[in-house]
Amino acid sequence: MNIQWSDELAIGIGIIDDQHKKLIERIASFSHAVDGGDLHKVEETVNYLVGYAIQHFGAEELIMIRNCYDQFKEHRDEHSWFIKQVFDVHTSLVQKEECTQRQIEDLRDMLYNWTLDHIMVKDKRIAQTLNSFGGPVRQGGGQA
Repeated sequence: MNIQWSDELAIGIGIIDDQHKKLIERIASFSHAVDGGDLHKVEETVNYLVGYAIQHFGAEELIMIRNCYDQFKEHRDEHSWFIKQVFDVHTSLVQKEECTQRQIEDLRDMLYNWTLDHIMVKDKRIAQTLNSFGGPVRQGGGQA
């Protein structure tokens, strides 16, 4: 399973596009680690995703709130679902529970499919909606 950044994934909000590029790089790295059986790299990426999700989703949600985005609640629910999926695997890895290869492969597949769909459909809708107002998009406070 190969994933890499392309301009097709750009939504047109610089800070979000930069964060998405980093996410795509990490998912590609995670996929290689899963395929190669590198549990250390798997754990490292899952740990990264916990922090990434909090930071990136917070930045996105702040932009949505500041711009009174009409789909904010639904979009936030998707972010919460993603965080719960990553949390479950993270908890298994940290607590040294039985984290099966199937769970790790399922996470890889979810990351790949969810991320591409989320960026291409949901995140692009944010940019399209906010850009249709004609003024500048009100961004967050600079962090994330």
